[in-house]
Amino acid sequence: MATPFLPTLLLSLLVLLLPAVGVGGTAPPGGDVLALKSSLAVEDHETSFLRSPDGTFSCGFHSIYSGAFTFSIWYSDTPGETVVWSANRGRPVRSRRSAVTLHKDGNMVLTDHDGTTVWQTEGDLPNVEYAQLLDTGNLVLKNTSGNIVWQSFDSPTDTFLPTQRIPATAKLVSTSRLHVPGHYTFRFSDQSMLSLFYDDTNVSDIYWPDPDYQYYENNRNLYNSTRMGSLDDFGEFFASDFAWHRPLVASDRGYGIKRRLTLDSDGNLRIYSLSNGSDSNRRWTVSWVAVSQPCMIHGLCGPYGICHYSPAPTCSCPPGYAMRNPGNWTQGCELTVDTIGCGDSERNATFLQLPNTDFWGSDQQRINKVSLERCMDVCLSDCTCKGFQYQQGNGTCYPKNLLFNGRSFPTPTVRTMYIKLPTSFNVSNTSIPQSNVLNTEIHCLECDHVSKTIIEPVPDMVREDGGDDSKWLYLYGFIAAFFVIEVFFFAFAWFFVLRREFRSSQLWAAEEGYKVMTSHFRMYSYRELAKATEKFKHELGWGGSGIAYKGTLDDEREVVIKRLENVTRNRAEFQDELHVIARINHMNLARIWGVCSERSHRMLVLEYFENGSLANILFSNKILLQWGQRFNIALGVAKGLAYLHHECLEWVIHCNLKPENILLDQDLEPKITDFGFTKLLSRTGPNQNVSRARGTLGYMAPEWVTGLPITAKVDVYSYGIVLLELVSGTRILDFVVDLEEDVHVVLKKFIKMLSYRLEGDELLWLTEFVDVRLDGNFNYLQAKELIRIAVSCLEEDRKNRPTMESIVESLLSVEEASV
Repeated sequence: MATPFLPTLLLSLLVLLLPAVGVGGTAPPGGDVLALKSSLAVEDHETSFLRSPDGTFSCGFHSIYSGAFTFSIWYSDTPGETVVWSANRGRPVRSRRSAVTLHKDGNMVLTDHDGTTVWQTEGDLPNVEYAQLLDTGNLVLKNTSGNIVWQSFDSPTDTFLPTQRIPATAKLVSTSRLHVPGHYTFRFSDQSMLSLFYDDTNVSDIYWPDPDYQYYENNRNLYNSTRMGSLDDFGEFFASDFAWHRPLVASDRGYGIKRRLTLDSDGNLRIYSLSNGSDSNRRWTVSWVAVSQPCMIHGLCGPYGICHYSPAPTCSCPPGYAMRNPGNWTQGCELTVDTIGCGDSERNATFLQLPNTDFWGSDQQRINKVSLERCMDVCLSDCTCKGFQYQQGNGTCYPKNLLFNGRSFPTPTVRTMYIKLPTSFNVSNTSIPQSNVLNTEIHCLECDHVSKTIIEPVPDMVREDGGDDSKWLYLYGFIAAFFVIEVFFFAFAWFFVLRREFRSSQLWAAEEGYKVMTSHFRMYSYRELAKATEKFKHELGWGGSGIAYKGTLDDEREVVIKRLENVTRNRAEFQDELHVIARINHMNLARIWGVCSERSHRMLVLEYFENGSLANILFSNKILLQWGQRFNIALGVAKGLAYLHHECLEWVIHCNLKPENILLDQDLEPKITDFGFTKLLSRTGPNQNVSRARGTLGYMAPEWVTGLPITAKVDVYSYGIVLLELVSGTRILDFVVDLEEDVHVVLKKFIKMLSYRLEGDELLWLTEFVDVRLDGNFNYLQAKELIRIAVSCLEEDRKNRPTMESIVESLLSVEEASV
């Protein structure tokens, strides 16, 4: 009996040893490795992961909330297992059947429970032998020669580690409380300065170094030929634009301390140091911070919010405004009083004075040396003006069309904000947010100690008896005239030659920074796009924003080229709006690769998806979407809308969500398209097409018809319709079509019927409602939850509709439900 047992034992030992051995049979260097064709499974996340040779770092599946995991790197044995890098931030995988595998072609691939590829390494990776986590926290792929062919250090998330280089193209993006990329970025600016940005769909500006000062006042250099930075093991943070090559230094500068440079969710950049001691007593402490006054961070209190110190940084709403979403200041405040009608502003508006307060940016114009009354008149005559900032003394007036980045603190220059409110609003006994811990004394320059310059008269060198000296006067006059002509000649040459070269160098530096900032987003000529589409021959379809064509670029990339119609903005405004939209980045939103703005042509270059739109698949027999795929589409669309509504500013509303505007990639992952286009298209004029400007019949919320102000809840309504169509596999209008009644009236009756059935225990109706093509193969709990969410989304009163953020949470709660 011993004979068969021995081979079995040897085989078992061989299987256990395989993950630590390379393809060639030679053991790689010390430390845990992932060999070729080996995997890490999410079910074994507590025991199956990679550790660096010295044990400082770990790499594997990390739980971000119940049932959701990211493939991450974290500091081992630290409070909360501090994550420093994640492959799939914003797209977690499920707690079952998800895995990361080092394929035989050398690519590391992260797959979800259903085999969907969530993340993978990119590029040609020949002769990869194994993956290893280094002592520096760098996850690398090495080939048979031991050379690194891919590393996680090249794609940071929100943290830089010591010895990790910060090249020109690298950037950190903060992580929001929803575990998705946030608004704040840390990268090189167009002027080659390492800066902190607030990047959003409506705002993109620098808040560190201090934008109120010139670059030399911030100890920075402008337009460097190199862009590089790093945090070293000594605790010194260096960048190529730092003046005199002086680094920023951690307070505990010295070797032997574990550190990290992290862009936190509040927008501040900090160096954290790990204290020594036992595992239970070790904690992260801040040893350097970029912004010492948190109220200087942009977007901290959201639109219309004011940051002040009392004594800790506190957010408040100005009088007449209330917090939009309790518990989430990033959404700011909203007006609680009657809006001021356009054209009646002068009669119905007044101004409330907010001392020592300013809303940074969004200035419509700068008016110098005017009276306070004149500044008021300018704002009253402009319907878009929300208020103005006035500087007493120099009489500078700044009318503003958006109250953002509000902060209250005493400043050397007296700044007073005046917000526009209706005269019906009672401003008496109104609490005004003010900082109460800083010195309110107005500073002035003390000049008494400056020594006076003594000016001595120039002695008279001309004698009365000119005689023999007159001939010298002619000579000196001739020389002086020749000198003046020579000066004019050189000035002329500089103006037409040297200035052009200097300007070209500036433009080159700005263009280089622009490419770094916008990555693949670029300008295309009309000739390029005409060639890509074979003179616009391959038409894909027509939508509310224009005609779409299929094209192939010179790099053989297939794209969709959309010719926009009804664009009334000029070229500069159009490009500015597109740059804002291009910065929106989420895995469930279709990317814009570029734009053409040449003469009258306004075109976008978008991602192309072979599967087309959800409408093409759902309402045809081309591909039968299984239940799991439908649920994943519902969740992906919800995440994309939640990003637009809650992670961006409130104005990012799609306004035309429907299956035609939901594209599916090769893995049937949903990608919302046509978002943000309402900022580009004309919405005024006597010939306005209501269906194009306000969405599509059947998907339009009732407030489009009633004329109420449009909010993000119109997208929630449209999402409810899409959910019903995903479940039923049929156009919802096919259920409610009735030529004798209004669509909303019939739909209201239909929703009431669904609500009544949801309250009962009978599930037979559910089988009849779900797409018959599934032949009963669906998850009853998930189907019922989708219909329940759809019914709540289709509430006539928009206040009763849920937010997309809460919808995502509801879907995640039933994502792992058993059939």
